[in-house]
Amino acid sequence: MQEEVRIKIRSVRYEVSASLFSDIDEDGAQIPLDMRDGEPETVEICTVGKLREEDGRIEVSYEETEATGMEGSVTAVSFLREQSGIITMIREGAVSTTLVFEDGKRHHCLYETPFMPFQICVHTLKVDNRLSEDRYIDLDYVIEIRGAQAERTKFRLELL
Repeated sequence: MQEEVRIKIRSVRYEVSASLFSDIDEDGAQIPLDMRDGEPETVEICTVGKLREEDGRIEVSYEETEATGMEGSVTAVSFLREQSGIITMIREGAVSTTLVFEDGKRHHCLYETPFMPFQICVHTLKVDNRLSEDRYIDLDYVIEIRGAQAERTKFRLELL
């Protein structure tokens, strides 16, 4: 089953004092989440995408825009119905990556750009997946490209 849907995405990002590659042990030690100087960066977009469900997997996909800085890429956010607390975000196109979000877990991923690939680490603080009931997914996570400043992101994908 596939249907066209209107999607609202809100992403709030700000730099934090953390190094996911060295400050966090595998047991999930607490991350310092102090916000750095400056205001958070907020991006809000409304777009049209696709909602599909097949073999117990639910997926929402949409084209990225200039506002997100990833124009030319398609993003798919998906999960298995019986494992709704594990969200996968796959971007393909101008930039490509697969990010995994799971409460309290840390995942290493590869982020490919036209210039070169980067190793990234994602530490998920919270997954609130209510897509099936209330038509939204909230993610709260810290992400770091190796050697760059870590960012905390609060991401909401909502079907209108």
